Amino acid sequence: MSDIYIDSEVLDRVRGNIKRIGDIMERPGREMNEVDGNSMGVTELATRMNDFGDEWSYGIKQIKKFSGSAVKTLDKMQKAFEEMDDKLAQELRKAREDCA
Repeated sequence: MSDIYIDSEVLDRVRGNIKRIGDIMERPGREMNEVDGNSMGVTELATRMNDFGDEWSYGIKQIKKFSGSAVKTLDKMQKAFEEMDDKLAQELRKAREDCA
């Protein structure tokens, strides 16, 4: 019995959740970037609001980028496990046939 086990349903659920994080945060990031600090009325507050909107938007883009990378990595892991499982099954069938 193998010590390595992967629950594909859990992996799929985690993958979906990570992907949704980036998708969910995209809209608020875009909206914060579009906020016009001048509508705040006070010059210093307007400047800080513009800076905050830019930083927020950048941070959200980074989250989306990293979540996309995580999804790709999980896909590669799942593929590697499936390929390893198929190869192991083939080798076990071959060993069974050789013993028969």
